[in-house]
Amino acid sequence: MRPHTPKRLPAFILPALVLLVSLLPNRLDLWFQDRLGQLLAQAASDDIVIVAIDEKSLAELGRWPWPRELLAGAIDKLGNARAVGLDLVLAEPSANPESDQALVDALRRNGKVFLPAVPEVSNNQLVETLPLRMFADAAKGIGMMDYPLDQDGLIRRTYLASGLGQPRWPAFTALLAGLPPPVMALDTPVLNNRWQRRDERLLPHLDGELGFPSLSFVDILNHNGNIEALAGKTVLIGATASGLGDSHLTPMQTDWPATNGVVINAATTQALQSQSLVRPLGAAYLPPLLLLGLTLLWQCLLRRRYREKSIQAAAIYSAALLAGAVLLLQLQQLYLPLASLITLLMLATVTDYFLQQSHFKRLALTDKLTGLANRHHFDDRFIFTLQQAQLTRKPLALLIIDVDYFKRYNDHYGHAAGDDVLKKIATVVEKAVRNSHDLAARIGGEEFAILLPGATPEQALDIAATLRQQLLLLQIPHQQSPVGRASCSIGVLSQVPQADDTMRSLFEKADKALYAAKHNGRDRAEIAN
Repeated sequence: MRPHTPKRLPAFILPALVLLVSLLPNRLDLWFQDRLGQLLAQAASDDIVIVAIDEKSLAELGRWPWPRELLAGAIDKLGNARAVGLDLVLAEPSANPESDQALVDALRRNGKVFLPAVPEVSNNQLVETLPLRMFADAAKGIGMMDYPLDQDGLIRRTYLASGLGQPRWPAFTALLAGLPPPVMALDTPVLNNRWQRRDERLLPHLDGELGFPSLSFVDILNHNGNIEALAGKTVLIGATASGLGDSHLTPMQTDWPATNGVVINAATTQALQSQSLVRPLGAAYLPPLLLLGLTLLWQCLLRRRYREKSIQAAAIYSAALLAGAVLLLQLQQLYLPLASLITLLMLATVTDYFLQQSHFKRLALTDKLTGLANRHHFDDRFIFTLQQAQLTRKPLALLIIDVDYFKRYNDHYGHAAGDDVLKKIATVVEKAVRNSHDLAARIGGEEFAILLPGATPEQALDIAATLRQQLLLLQIPHQQSPVGRASCSIGVLSQVPQADDTMRSLFEKADKALYAAKHNGRDRAEIAN
């Protein structure tokens, strides 16, 4: 057993893990993002109203799709609205051209209707599904509804601009919120077949069960309800009936397993109007670099000040990071994924702490000079091994080794040289250990002991002989010894312990054998009767 250096996690481990985790999709960070968003959720605004294609409308107007004259009629009733979002993809002509023309005329009369485009998968690639040219020309603008799924199948993000070849379409919700769109048109050339996105944002969370003010589509047609109250408000027309399939999994509403697309658009429009839509860190390399910087700062703090109270310091540092994330979200609408970093910091700190505690425990059981077990460790192991031998009725061997004429060596060569000799002899003693059940220890100034569970008298004597032979090969000069070199005397005990045997009684037997070896001329091994 040699001296142990403190075991700690290598300094590069934590930064490497942080970089790896920050570059990979991480559900822990998604969970943290959801909880933080719910903590800062906003209430639905009365300035945004949903005209719902709901079960009531389907019951009175018939199965979907309806004749487009009905859509035209509803749009005509919304002439006083600030903006109207027709949350329906009008990519196909109806069976009746006159019906389509009626909708075109209504779009022109209103003059404030925005239409959506959507990305759809074709041949494993995203392509643009746009409204028919006749509708696009009559509407005030076209915006893209780009809501990609995260790795867990939930919608949490959107983009303020996206499109095929280049981010040529503004977000549908950005148009409704009144943000200035980029100058794009249906005739803008497609540069390539790659889907491009810009200005990523996180979807807002809605507080409580109270949603946006809503009117049934059929009530708008029949002029039921207070339609005049819609003046100056943003109105979205979209499906909420369960049979129409416009429902998406998203953590926006904690009380709802799924959210209608029109509600997602309404919440995003509201957040854009209030400039509270949160953006994650920009370029792909920024989050890893920032998280790496926070990690290195933690390692610097730990190394300089807080090593002794590392777990408490890690908890405080993690709490500070959480508080910083909340402030960053509230004040700058900027989201920093910290859940994985905090988890890694805590795990690494706890692991490092217990590695050190294990090291300190080993130090408490180790002889500082030789690195062998000390007397306290030896006594504890002796008691345990003796009890096991008594239960199993197996032999237990003990070797006590004493360096011959060691006081003379110290007096002649000095104590520093004596310490060097003890280290060399400890190396020889340690080599006599056969397996992890054996124990080599320094039990006194120049005294060593070896505990050998299961060793027979013959095996114990063989080990003693080998030990003496190895010490002879070292040829350590000792001018004050009759043999001219460092040697040792060994007392050997091996027996099946009886019920009344104790550690002291067995040790005394081995010590008597050691005394006999010294009495008979030293540099020898004697076995106890």
